[in-house]
Amino acid sequence: MMTFDSGMDPRRSGRGGSIERLAEQLEGYIEQRASGRIRDLHVVCSADSIVLQGRSRTYHAKQLAQQAVLDLTDGHQVLSNEIVVS
Repeated sequence: MMTFDSGMDPRRSGRGGSIERLAEQLEGYIEQRASGRIRDLHVVCSADSIVLQGRSRTYHAKQLAQQAVLDLTDGHQVLSNEIVVS
């Protein structure tokens, strides 16, 4: 389980935290959960949405990435998983 400093909780980023910091935290957590199985991973965050981009060899790794985001954000933002499985 990943821990965050106070003020760096991704679930609070929409309420004054840095969106860029949230994207970095999510990328790190996805890398940890998917054990590096997502190539060219990029997370794009806005106030109300999160977009996952990258490449994976399996749908399972794509699902792990999506679940990692849901774990940290409680599903409050719209999530678009654009990770390509090839």
